[in-house]
Amino acid sequence: MKNRDFFLGLLLALLVGTSLFLSGITWWRLYGEYGDIQAENSALSVVDLADVITPDRVVLHFGQDMHSVLYPNAPFYRESWDFARKVLHGKELVEVKNAKLDDENLRQKVGMELFFPVPLPVEFLTKVFNMNITQQAIPQERLVNSMMIIEDDGLSVFFKGSSGEFYGLKNRESSFELKELLERVRLENPPVYTYLPPAKINVKFEEGIYVPVSTEQNDLPVLSLKHEKMPPQSTIAQFFPDFSATRKIEEKDGAVVYTDGNRGLRIYPTGALEYSRPLTGGLKTGSDFYEALKIAANFINTHGGWPQDVYLSGYKVAQNQRTAYTFNFGIRIKGLPLLSQSEYLTVTVEENQVSRYFRNIVKENKVLYEIQPISPIQALDAAIATFNLKEITSLELSYLIFEDALIPVWTVETRSGRIFINAKNGMAINF
Repeated sequence: MKNRDFFLGLLLALLVGTSLFLSGITWWRLYGEYGDIQAENSALSVVDLADVITPDRVVLHFGQDMHSVLYPNAPFYRESWDFARKVLHGKELVEVKNAKLDDENLRQKVGMELFFPVPLPVEFLTKVFNMNITQQAIPQERLVNSMMIIEDDGLSVFFKGSSGEFYGLKNRESSFELKELLERVRLENPPVYTYLPPAKINVKFEEGIYVPVSTEQNDLPVLSLKHEKMPPQSTIAQFFPDFSATRKIEEKDGAVVYTDGNRGLRIYPTGALEYSRPLTGGLKTGSDFYEALKIAANFINTHGGWPQDVYLSGYKVAQNQRTAYTFNFGIRIKGLPLLSQSEYLTVTVEENQVSRYFRNIVKENKVLYEIQPISPIQALDAAIATFNLKEITSLELSYLIFEDALIPVWTVETRSGRIFINAKNGMAINF
C-alpha cells in the first residue's frame, strides 16, 4: 500500500514538473517574440460606465437663441458632464405627461443639453446614475437620446426619449450651480451658435442643427495614424485558463493563432486581435443591458487595457435561444468621432460571458498640416448639390481614415447612408 502511494506521489510530481516545464518553454518562446513590447494602455481599477457613454456634444443655451457647442476636447466639457452626473445621482425619475412640454420651448431657456452618442435604455441610465425608478412607471424598453438641464424657476432636468417623450426628476432643486457654470463659460467668449430649424432650409431635416455665427472655424490638424502595438505575452495569456495547453499556428497571411481546442485568439500582423469562444449548452439566464455592458467594458480593460478616447458608438441585441449583446466602441480624435469602414473595438456578451472580442485600435500620430474647415452651411450646399438630397438626418464634423491619414470631414447622414464632404475643400469623398 505504501509503495502504491509512493508511486502515485511520484507520478503526480512528474506531471506537475512537466506542466511547469511546458509553461516555461511557452513563456520563453513568447518572450523571444514579444519581449520588447510594452502594453500601451494600463488597466483601470474599474471602468466607469458613465465614461463609456460620454456625450458627443454638450449644447449650452444662454437664452435668446444664443448657444455654444462643447465637444469632448473643449474647455468646460468635462465640468458640464460631471455636473450633469451629480444632478442625476440618487434622484427619482418619472415620466412627464405635459402637452406643452417640447424641446423647442426648452431650447429657448437658459440651460444645457447633452446628446448621447447612441440611444440608451432608460433602465440602463437609471442604474448608471444610481437613480430610483418605479418599474411600472416607465416601460424599460424606452430609449433616450439626450438629457436637458434648464433653469425654470429652479432646476428642471429631463431625459428626452427617442419618440419625443420626456422623463423628469420628481423633485426640483436650486439652479444656482447651473447658472454659475454657464456664466463662467460665457465669460470665456466661446464660439456662438444659432439653431437652424428644419423648416427654414431647402431640405428636410429630421431635427434642426446648430451652426456657428462666425464663418471662421478653428483650425483642425490632418494627422498621420498608427495602430496599437502587438499585444505582450501577458495579455495573450489572459485569454486562456491554462496557457500551457494552447497550440500556436502560423498562417500564410502572417497572422498567428493560439487555441486550446475551445477558445481561439488570432493576432494579425497589424497588431489587431480577434478572440472567439463558442458557447454550448442549454438555455441560461442572460444579462440585462447594464450588466452586459459592464462585462464587456471589464473584459476590454483586463485584455489589453482601456484605450483613451473610446466610447460606446452602437449596439445590437439578438434574442434567439439566448440573449446576445454586441457592443461597438468608437474612437474620438480631437474630440470628434473617427469614422472608418472597419470596426475598432467590438465585444459580444452571451450568458454573462464574452463570446467574441475584436480589437484594432487606431491612434493619431503626427500632425501633417492644419486646415480651416469650411462652414456647415457650405458642407450642406456641397452635399445637396452633388447628391440632390431632399432629406438629411444629421450633420456633424468628424475625422475619416483616408489615404493613410486622419482628415477632418463633414459627415452628412441620410436614411440611405453617409456622405463625406472634405472639410478642407468641400469635395465629396468616395468611401
